[in-house]
Amino acid sequence: MRNFNPYEARARADAKEKVGELLERFGKTDLGEFSEEEAEELLTVVIHEFGESLRTQIAELRAPF
Repeated sequence: MRNFNPYEARARADAKEKVGELLERFGKTDLGEFSEEEAEELLTVVIHEFGESLRTQIAELRAPF
């Protein structure tokens, strides 16, 4: 696994938090039990939240530490 830079690491943590909320809403954690729609929503949340966090951090000129 590659090392994430500090911005990416924060974005990954932010995305993980949103995924946790989604899993609670679904009431399941076994990906094998997800419907196709649920799996698509999970991936959308991961991609969107990662990118949104990076954009926010850069727009706010946050220090990456």
